[in-house]
Amino acid sequence: MEDRQRLYPSLVRLYPSAFRREYGDDLVQHFADLAADRGARAAWTRTTLDLAITIPRYHLERIMTEQHSATTLNITIGVLATAGLASLMTDLYPGVIGMVLFVAAVALAVTQRSTLARALRVPDSRLRHRRLRIGAILAGVFVTSYVVYLATIGDSWTSTSTVLTIIGTLAMFGAIGFLVAGLLTPRTPDRDQLAGTG
Repeated sequence: MEDRQRLYPSLVRLYPSAFRREYGDDLVQHFADLAADRGARAAWTRTTLDLAITIPRYHLERIMTEQHSATTLNITIGVLATAGLASLMTDLYPGVIGMVLFVAAVALAVTQRSTLARALRVPDSRLRHRRLRIGAILAGVFVTSYVVYLATIGDSWTSTSTVLTIIGTLAMFGAIGFLVAGLLTPRTPDRDQLAGTG
């Protein structure tokens, strides 16, 4: 029975780290008190259900914070727009589907513009540098794929041409998106500037 009670602190580690830091010790103590008061079987019956419900819930809450949801939204818009444009440029699937995907990306960007704008306005120098760095890397991928494409293009369209076009298109739009996002992200104010204004 004692071994099963030692298992509970390990299960508490399944919660998100911020939640675990704040409430982990209390959960373990509550489980120990419940096991001492009502028995291990009753404690496990009650807490198993609680773990099954609350662990996914707290992970979803962590994922759906404003920053994470804005990142997910950006990725979704980027994937839809790129898939739509790739379809229109390469005829991978009917052009109507590509147009629908591209229109869906534009509609999502327009309807969620306030969420996207709030995510860009958060002052964070590290995030700014990371976005600009990713933009530069994607620009390098675009240039490389374009140069390879020009070197390998022949009289007929090949699967290599299709792959290079898709990679180049994704990298080009990604580079533009990350460059714009990086430039629009304000820097974190320096401590010296904050001390001078106070």
